[in-house]
Amino acid sequence: MIKLNISNIDLNYLNFNIKETKSQGYTYYRIQKRINKDFKINVTGKSKEEVKEKYFNKLEKFLNTDILNLNINNMTFSQFVHYYLFEILLPSCSVKNKTFTSYEIIYRNHIKDSIISSIKLIDLRKEHLQKYFNMLIKKDLKLSTIRTFKNFISSVLNYAVDEDYILKNYCNSIKLPKDNSIKVHKYLTDEEIKRIFENCKDLKLLVIIKIALSTGMRINEILALTENDFNFEDCYIKVNKTLSCCKVFEDENNYKKQIIVTAPKSKTSNRIVYFNPNISKDIKTYISLQKEKYLKFGRKYTSDDIIFTNTNFEYINSRTLDFNLKTLFKNCNIDASGFHIFRHTSGSKLYEKGVNIKTISEQLGHADTSITSNIYVHLDEQNKKDAIKHLDFIFKSV
Repeated sequence: MIKLNISNIDLNYLNFNIKETKSQGYTYYRIQKRINKDFKINVTGKSKEEVKEKYFNKLEKFLNTDILNLNINNMTFSQFVHYYLFEILLPSCSVKNKTFTSYEIIYRNHIKDSIISSIKLIDLRKEHLQKYFNMLIKKDLKLSTIRTFKNFISSVLNYAVDEDYILKNYCNSIKLPKDNSIKVHKYLTDEEIKRIFENCKDLKLLVIIKIALSTGMRINEILALTENDFNFEDCYIKVNKTLSCCKVFEDENNYKKQIIVTAPKSKTSNRIVYFNPNISKDIKTYISLQKEKYLKFGRKYTSDDIIFTNTNFEYINSRTLDFNLKTLFKNCNIDASGFHIFRHTSGSKLYEKGVNIKTISEQLGHADTSITSNIYVHLDEQNKKDAIKHLDFIFKSV
């Protein structure tokens, strides 16, 4: 490998800007530079010198990587997926960190040592893939999980087709079973909600629960909220970000597990949601106490700061709240787990009150109204059962 000599490289590579960003009381520096249509360098650091060093390290690797001389004819499928992840997706920054983390987990746990891993890319056929997916089905994995694997493998093979490495993406022809079952989502009764409010002594947890019940927001959308996201006059929240716990990769061997703020799950997740005016007081009280904590520890508070933080004023991983929530459910004698039950409860209550599906879908941030309909169709079945009971008087005298 030839060592990078700055004096001999294209001046375009030296033409970059170092951006300064301040967040949570810290200052970060970033360089974002597109080298070509397929490669983008994106590095961050705590000093300008650090980001410069990272930039030139990545530039050196790029300039000394002969991408055109890939030995495709001898490359196994596993090797190609690895190449696609760490030489194409990661440097190009074309997917979110959370998405890349999910892809890396799929590769490491379900492709790297699988029955299709050692098959050459150019020899991979439909029968190989179908056998692979059939084995996943026998492992009793969720169909939704298997579809995620299929979508990822299909995207890898689509890239191979686009680059003329293979002629056809056989993953598109794979058959998976249809899931005709109706998943019944548990939701809380009014009595259970009352017990939760009475037994929850942690104000932060209580406010999070009330926001979730009132708006149907996802837990990581709530944990990303700032004071500026609230409009207390008209009682609405601007949902424009979410927290993601993921691996942030520098390269294959260097990564850090971080909680970061990202864009919402989908375009429809970026929305306005309305909350019940009765919880305004609780939210304002919590924000006021949070401001006092900032002042007590000599930290500057701004309305752009995350309001739900840990004791070190850092982002909260939703999993760290699970223990307290499980304890709360146990004390309330409620058979439930996880924050998602509050989201389902919010949607169910709206549906029971006759709110139309489109409005519920927009409030929950679903990508399509059919998703909302499928989730709450079991309520229609229950309504049918209850309606039939009104005909009891006909048969009592028979």
